Amino acid sequence: MNFKSSKMAFLIGTLCAISSAYACTGVYVGKQLTADGSTIFGRTEDLETHHNKTFVVFPAKHNPVGAVLKDESTGFTFTLPSQSYQYTAIPDVTPIDGVYHEAGINQFGVIVDTTVSAYANDSILKVDPLVKTGITESIMATVVLPHVKTAREGIELLARVIDEKGAGEANSLIIADQQETWYMEIVSGHQYAAVKLPDDKFVVFPNSLFMGAIDVNDTANVIASPKLIETARSAGTLVQEDGKIRVADSYAAPMKDSVKSRYWAGVNLLNPQSNITMDSEHLPFLHHTTQKIRVEDVMALQRNRFEGTNILPDDLANKKDAVIKTTHLYPIGNKNTMEAHIFQVKKDLPKNSPAIMWLAIGSPLVSPYLPFYGAIETTAEPYQVASTSYDANSYYWATSRLLDSFLANESSLKIPFQKEIEKMERPYLVQVDAESKQFAEKFKHNPNEAVQWITARTHNRSLKTFEQLKALEKQYAPQK
Repeated sequence: MNFKSSKMAFLIGTLCAISSAYACTGVYVGKQLTADGSTIFGRTEDLETHHNKTFVVFPAKHNPVGAVLKDESTGFTFTLPSQSYQYTAIPDVTPIDGVYHEAGINQFGVIVDTTVSAYANDSILKVDPLVKTGITESIMATVVLPHVKTAREGIELLARVIDEKGAGEANSLIIADQQETWYMEIVSGHQYAAVKLPDDKFVVFPNSLFMGAIDVNDTANVIASPKLIETARSAGTLVQEDGKIRVADSYAAPMKDSVKSRYWAGVNLLNPQSNITMDSEHLPFLHHTTQKIRVEDVMALQRNRFEGTNILPDDLANKKDAVIKTTHLYPIGNKNTMEAHIFQVKKDLPKNSPAIMWLAIGSPLVSPYLPFYGAIETTAEPYQVASTSYDANSYYWATSRLLDSFLANESSLKIPFQKEIEKMERPYLVQVDAESKQFAEKFKHNPNEAVQWITARTHNRSLKTFEQLKALEKQYAPQK
């Protein structure tokens, strides 16, 4: 998650990149590894506490000739096509600092999940520096999501933008549809690599570059910048394996312990037989496991605070840049999570609404994951409150106050909060398979009625859950 201040725009420094927080964590699980045959991927969006996130549906629209989308935080511009498609998004509320639409599903069933900040090494950046007005996370989803009909088109569009205008940050991201899932690493000002992810592997990617060896000539499964190898060779950092470039080994900056701790925890949660430790030097990109992974397991990963280990969470590790005690490491489930989401792509859903997005607005430590479908027409009003300070009508601000109470008394409130959140969340985990099949069946016969039906259902559970959260807020975080 890249820097965005609710008070003022951050001035771009000598590195020509927006300063970044270090705590977003991405995850992918191929359909051969999941309990129900769905493809699962998602991300925690981490920066700071008291940072409002909304959840909205942007309608399709016609754009006049020459219309331009501009990122007020960087100066990046993108000439809009004649048509922008409908899509869901999780925006920030301070556009001058970047809109940060983050993640969503468009009307053609393309899913965009942007981004996890990453960092190129100094030698690479001397050869191919980041571009001050290049594309960044703040506008990436808004450029891609409304303007493509397949996942591959999304990667190709983003690649063209980087070729033409450059990138202001290194980042990793996922773009998917019902047929395939692509993972992309933007590794310097004009270099990138994207690969089609395999169905029999899982990936955990906190804030670093992780991609292994790729064949840039395998155009069916790889999309790479034309000078990916040449740039690394010029920088003196090129690492190859059997004639293939090892992307992370060639481009990545040294990894911080606060990144490695989340990689280590996530990999071992999804594969308890893993031999990855905090002392491991080889950190593979792709992993396998013999256990079947459920959506609930990925939720637990996004909430993980080193439960079952002798490690304690240090939620300030990524801010202080200080020596981390061996018994205190930075967790995936940290206090700075503003929202967390998990996409569950199911083959029995309609092609243009192929995934359920499990969304926890606010920290998932105190906020339940609720299921949403890409085809919904609107979201409930508590998700749309765009205030920069506490508002009693806001879903985010209710969870924010609960998080304050949780962090102040974690040892005593952790179990009570877990029980309350599970009570809200569990019914939808139990019902969602039947609901998704019912939605798909209705969609076959009358798409408009099906969309209205599923929109009403998501509204009802959103409002019900909001009232439950407000009751918890009254109990655990009464107004002073």
